[in-house]
Amino acid sequence: MAGRAGPAVDAVLGDALEVLRIVAVLASPALTRAPAEIWRRIGMPGSPLDARLPGAAEWGGYPGGLPVERGEPLFPRLKA
Repeated sequence: MAGRAGPAVDAVLGDALEVLRIVAVLASPALTRAPAEIWRRIGMPGSPLDARLPGAAEWGGYPGGLPVERGEPLFPRLKA
């Protein structure tokens, strides 16, 4: 992959994706759209609602190597 910055950057980005995975799992009972969209954008199959706690919230569940998709903000700013 062109433009890679090295293993340290890969580790930080991998940790960020793992955090997003866990947030999607924990927020899915309370929020309707955003957790499912996070889950989809980080390339996870299925739905965060399919993940079972407490195991799904343990560190290390993101497999890595999945395509990540950019998109519109999940929580756009409101204009006054």
